[in-house]
Amino acid sequence: MTGGVTAKPDPFIHPITRLSICGLLAAGADWVEFAALRDAAGISDSVLSKQSRVLEDAGYVEVRKGAVGRRPRTWLRLTAQGRQALEGHLAWLAQLEEAVSASTGSLTPGPGGGVR
Repeated sequence: MTGGVTAKPDPFIHPITRLSICGLLAAGADWVEFAALRDAAGISDSVLSKQSRVLEDAGYVEVRKGAVGRRPRTWLRLTAQGRQALEGHLAWLAQLEEAVSASTGSLTPGPGGGVR
């Protein structure tokens, strides 16, 4: 445990699309408009809708619906629980990277450049 964060993989955040959504929400303002999040993540409306629903059901994302003028809008934000889960998942990924880097540094090239 580092700085109050428990490093552990999170099955809700692990898929790359959900990791991207959580990362963008963590980096953004308090509420992020659906279209802005969709464009930043480079995904379709349907993918964002489906993946944000999974994160919402897990308690990681809060969704607010409203209108701007006559046009319906949806905004999303990361909850405190979601931020904690993201930090733990990122800490786990950092530990994984360190372990992989340490183990590949100790490997020696074999004949023909392969690793033994």
